[in-house]
Amino acid sequence: MYKVCIADDEEFVLESVRWRIQQSVIELEIAGVARNGIEAYELYEKVCPDIYFVDINMPLCSGLDFVERVRNLDKNSITKFIIISGYDDFKYMKKAIHAKVSNYILKPIQQQEFTDTLKEVCASLDEIKRKQYEEYGRQWEYFRDFAQRKPVFSGTAVLLYEEGILGKIQKTEDAERFAGTFPHKIWTGIRFHESDNLALMLGEDIWLNEREICDVWEKCGQRGCYLVYKTGKNMDAVGLMWELESTLNVRFWNGSLHLLAAQSVEKQPEEIGLEDLDRAIEDLREEKWQGQLNLIFDKIFESKKNRGILCDFYHSVLILAADKYRQHNFDIPENLKREIYPYALDNCADQGEIRNKINEYIKLIHGKIVQDAGRNDLADQAAAYLEVHYTEDISLSELANEFFVAPGYLAKKFKEKLDITVMQYLENCRMKSAERLLVSTDMNVTEIARSIGYNDANYFTRVFKKKYGMSPRDFRNGKR
Repeated sequence: MYKVCIADDEEFVLESVRWRIQQSVIELEIAGVARNGIEAYELYEKVCPDIYFVDINMPLCSGLDFVERVRNLDKNSITKFIIISGYDDFKYMKKAIHAKVSNYILKPIQQQEFTDTLKEVCASLDEIKRKQYEEYGRQWEYFRDFAQRKPVFSGTAVLLYEEGILGKIQKTEDAERFAGTFPHKIWTGIRFHESDNLALMLGEDIWLNEREICDVWEKCGQRGCYLVYKTGKNMDAVGLMWELESTLNVRFWNGSLHLLAAQSVEKQPEEIGLEDLDRAIEDLREEKWQGQLNLIFDKIFESKKNRGILCDFYHSVLILAADKYRQHNFDIPENLKREIYPYALDNCADQGEIRNKINEYIKLIHGKIVQDAGRNDLADQAAAYLEVHYTEDISLSELANEFFVAPGYLAKKFKEKLDITVMQYLENCRMKSAERLLVSTDMNVTEIARSIGYNDANYFTRVFKKKYGMSPRDFRNGKR
């Protein structure tokens, strides 16, 4: 769905454009309105809409001047500007063409002209998106090929890319989809939400060939990408994040570099113990992770460089926590996404504050893991409930309400645990009861159907025949 903004100082025009968008039956999201040229630019920077309706005669800055300003300041903008004007004058048309305006609508606005213009603009945007996806697809192919080649050393990378190069990585799910293009999910992608063009790619137990990295980034680098990579196992590398981020600064001094190598990691004599912490977080006992964390803090504060090591450890914990959220299919909290940004600790007053932050993030993810573990019995509880209440007219939503969970969550947990859907399990309960009643009672088919939760005897017969290969009557006769 494309985002639309409207800029006009007349309220009735704003309402008219809103109404005509609805009448066009084209799925568009109205993301904001502005009432003068200054507000229009601020709205553009905030929303970056796909389509922008702009009045030619706005206060503070005319519509055409506003469009020219956007085009001059944002060379990569693909926003389609549609000028709304009461002037049918060639000089305005000429200026609009110079400003690369997509279309020009005259007042009073006619619905058919308005709809046709929208369709034309949307078709143009569709074509731009199609070409972008083709380009992204070619770049992602480089990564897939690169990840499948002969291994040489393990690696971790920070990726810096120009806006628009890998522009689809705009949120967490985009980064995860990007990482998911690799085989066996060997990469984890994290985008720094405070940065427009910085992403972290973590390779866990994956081996990379240095020559092949160069080959890949020779291709991608020509498009404005930078990669900093680091050898060594990422979880054992104290100071890894800091060194990778620092190395990125080299690009400002040597513009020809697209592949930058940080020094190989030698295993630190003071083993920080992240793997032990990882295991402790999965333990349902809170004292396990607290004890392990205290041991780590003791080691850190023994060092003379404890501030730097603590900062490194902080970022490692955030990465570990983010990975835990993904492993357990939890949504990553927005504050955690922000903290993963490299310079998030700049505002921390002292080491105690950093330590408290680490403790809070581990406590939060551990609590969710414990809560989820408690719900692992959810499937068994739901199954037991169905075995008692199968005679009732019960839906998935009603069953989920009994356990205070979302229907989708219950369905997922149930299928994972029992390898059968909720409704299939309910049907099985009813069929077992029907089988027993057919053999042990003289109830007719209609009575049996109603007694096990079916209001329609014909439907019950069809379900029974599908399961047993014969009608209820034939089943009864065969058992007697």
